[in-house]
Amino acid sequence: MSQNGKMVPPNMDQNNTRLLNLTGLQRIDPFIEEILITAAHVTFYEFNIEISQWSRKDVEGSLFVVKSVLVCLKLRDKVREGLDR
Repeated sequence: MSQNGKMVPPNMDQNNTRLLNLTGLQRIDPFIEEILITAAHVTFYEFNIEISQWSRKDVEGSLFVVKSVLVCLKLRDKVREGLDR
């Protein structure tokens, strides 16, 4: 939507924005349960210890810290088979 030649963001409350972001992230990783922290725009820098200088990397955009589920499969019996001797 444009107004006077400028883009106008849709009028969404904070909960709808969070839900929209969560849905988009869950398309990439279905194990994401919730968004804990967000930053609208960040830039990635790397510090070079040898010359004590920061350099900007080609990575920038939104940042999401999320709560996710880790699935750990226990295959103990098959892995240990034959190792006891």
